[in-house]
Amino acid sequence: MHYSEDVLRYLFDKMFEIASSRGDSNDSFPVVVTVPPSFTEEQRKIIRIIATKVGFKVLRIVNEPTAAVLAYHLGSRPSTTPCRYVVYRMGGSTTDVTLIKVLGGAYSLESHVTRSDLGGKLITKELAEHCATEFQRQMRVDMRESRRGMAKLMNAAETAKHVLSTLETAQCFAESVYEGLDLSVNVSRARFESLLGPIISRCIEPLQEILTKASLTPNDIHKVVLCGGSCRVQKVRRAVAAYLSQADILDSKSPDEVIALGAAAQAALLCGRNSQQDVLVRCSAPCLSKGIYIKPSKNGTLTLAIPSGTAVPTKWQCPVRPSDKESTVCLHVYEKGDQSREDDAAVLLAKVVMKEVEEDAALLASIHVRSDGSVHISCSDKQKGRT
Repeated sequence: MHYSEDVLRYLFDKMFEIASSRGDSNDSFPVVVTVPPSFTEEQRKIIRIIATKVGFKVLRIVNEPTAAVLAYHLGSRPSTTPCRYVVYRMGGSTTDVTLIKVLGGAYSLESHVTRSDLGGKLITKELAEHCATEFQRQMRVDMRESRRGMAKLMNAAETAKHVLSTLETAQCFAESVYEGLDLSVNVSRARFESLLGPIISRCIEPLQEILTKASLTPNDIHKVVLCGGSCRVQKVRRAVAAYLSQADILDSKSPDEVIALGAAAQAALLCGRNSQQDVLVRCSAPCLSKGIYIKPSKNGTLTLAIPSGTAVPTKWQCPVRPSDKESTVCLHVYEKGDQSREDDAAVLLAKVVMKEVEEDAALLASIHVRSDGSVHISCSDKQKGRT
């Protein structure tokens, strides 16, 4: 059995091997690592540790939407007028939509929506189903009865989908899909797009949700960055452009590479290799992807301390009142996403325990989120001068 840390170690090892083969063996390989906005601080910490152990020098960990914006140098010039950008990422299994506000050169992640049941695999499955129906019409047999045949068809449909992103027609071909019979179906882009009606409608739903959460209209969005392999599908691009008709659609860079390009650009800036865009280093402000909450006791009420979207570094302080007849105070600090309504969805970050506390003690809880994403928590007794 392989654990997630083992898989991460393997991936970073492979990337370090590629970097080493193209650079000096004495290079330190400074990098900017991107992660989904939903990643917790603990997950980011694990990634930083593993990447460092492999040999990389991690300059910064940024959210993927921020990297996508950096790839197009958006917000590189300070402005007194707020601009709002949408980063629309449709991958193989999930779709993420992120709303980013840029004001005075600082980036702020305002809202984020994830659909774990919407991605390119649905499009591939729809095309495969169409080809299976055509095969049944031609051969008078149902290849859906063969698991192996359907697996071959899914691979062929994936290839045909990629071709239809650039050409008007594609051949979906797979050998021996059912009792030695080969499948060969020609699909036009028009026919392909006609199959995607229900899926395209679902592609717009996260856009509608994120605007509703932010109390905005489609006309309030200035630019849209498309990323993720499934954004190569022309109908997906047109659907997003039609819904956000007043926004500029940025798709000149490969949607598969735009996040990596943004991370590379930021790493080059942090290393001082590009003086023309130095303003980006000063203006880029990482933000909390999830809110930080606090409980004065295990059975206390979960209270929001720092909301999601807050630019970091940031500090928060609040007085804490000891419970009656208790000489020990235990603060529970949690992380929770905006879409998680139940307290059970909160992830415990840390417990801070202070013993020998008097009933009338003046306690002060402090949370400091640094620019590298680390969270530092303390509880101090001002009367006795201890922390």
